[in-house]
Amino acid sequence: MDKIYIVVAETMGTDGEYYSEPYPCRTSQSAYDCACDLIAEMADTMDVLDDVNPETDWEIGTNDWWYRVRIEEYEI
Repeated sequence: MDKIYIVVAETMGTDGEYYSEPYPCRTSQSAYDCACDLIAEMADTMDVLDDVNPETDWEIGTNDWWYRVRIEEYEI
């Protein structure tokens, strides 16, 4: 049976708005790479990249905002 992996990126922005965006991936490795890239991009955008290891820190933020990613796996 085949699988599909969905990387879900969720954020509560500094504007108080909640956002969620899915990123479909064909392999577990591509999903992992996608999740790491998403965290690294957000950490860079929010100027906290020096404090984050994108390979292990999949939730970042402060009292004013947060961002997290997770991987969901589905059989198709």
